[in-house]
Amino acid sequence: MLRRTFLGAAAAAGVSRAASGWTWGPYRGANTRPTATEEDVKHFASLGGNLLRVNGNTRPLMSKEPPYDILEENFRLLDNVINAAEKYGVGVVIDPHTTPGTEVSTTTRPTDKLWTEFYWHDHLVRLWDKIARRYKDRGDVIAGYDLLNEPSVPNGGQRATPADWNLLAWKLVQTIRTIDTRHPIIIEPPTIRTAEGKYINRLTAISTLRFAKDPKLVISPHMYEPHEFTHQGIQGRPEPVPYPGEIRGRRWDRKALEEVLQPVVDFQKKTGLPIFLGEFSAPRWRGADANRYIRDVIEICEQHGWSWAYHSYREADVWDAEMDNEDRTKRVRLPSTPRLELLKEFYRRNRRA
Repeated sequence: MLRRTFLGAAAAAGVSRAASGWTWGPYRGANTRPTATEEDVKHFASLGGNLLRVNGNTRPLMSKEPPYDILEENFRLLDNVINAAEKYGVGVVIDPHTTPGTEVSTTTRPTDKLWTEFYWHDHLVRLWDKIARRYKDRGDVIAGYDLLNEPSVPNGGQRATPADWNLLAWKLVQTIRTIDTRHPIIIEPPTIRTAEGKYINRLTAISTLRFAKDPKLVISPHMYEPHEFTHQGIQGRPEPVPYPGEIRGRRWDRKALEEVLQPVVDFQKKTGLPIFLGEFSAPRWRGADANRYIRDVIEICEQHGWSWAYHSYREADVWDAEMDNEDRTKRVRLPSTPRLELLKEFYRRNRRA
């Protein structure tokens, strides 16, 4: 039975890692859009970055409207980014980002149809079948397949129901592995809404991941804690919110970030699986405070040997490191900003053949 193929995280990882001796990364990169040009990729490589997580937020690979067709024109855009990345020595994580049965294109929500009927799972299975067949013969330029961006499940992720993220993830792993045994598969921990309405963030919920043995798995949490700081000034949220500073009665500083990321550290120690911090950021106009936050997050990643991808590169002006770090109205890209220099400082640690 499908459920019996699942193992606890520690058992699964311990066997597969020991047997394969496989490692992933280190990658120091950024998120970007599938409309990125060859010149964009070339410029990113010149900064020293070695990974682009290409998301289908605005250019989904499958239509979200009936009859849920594969969108070949958007696949061709992804092909172009992959070809450019291969040319300039940059790895690509394929992140469809959105799927039929989800309300918005930027994330998933516990209220999404995806978690209500297995019918919606089938569309994502079909999409990953298409992706795996298309890219199975590409080389190491494909750094990984990111199954679903930011799963957010209701009802405590009740097992053997459509809200069971572990069940859906394993369906997708099986689908890919019948076609492509070469490329790594990236699984993100969910946020969980319990039946009582309690919220469990994805950093804490990493301990709920259960999966079968696979020799090439990567676990990828996202880091936007505290949300009041990382999303200030966006969609009317209050600002300014300082960092370091007090939020919700708690002092937020490097020590606090280490504390909220401790479940990821614990998970890594138990499983030995590679960790990829797939997204983190703060509004670029928050200047020195935001850049200090980003430095603290990156240094924690470096301390633990995690790969990471800044959000984002030439995708949205909120996060654009090339734009002014003080004035949100200035949207012209500059040859140098404090945030860009900060990223370059760490990108230079990457080695290229």
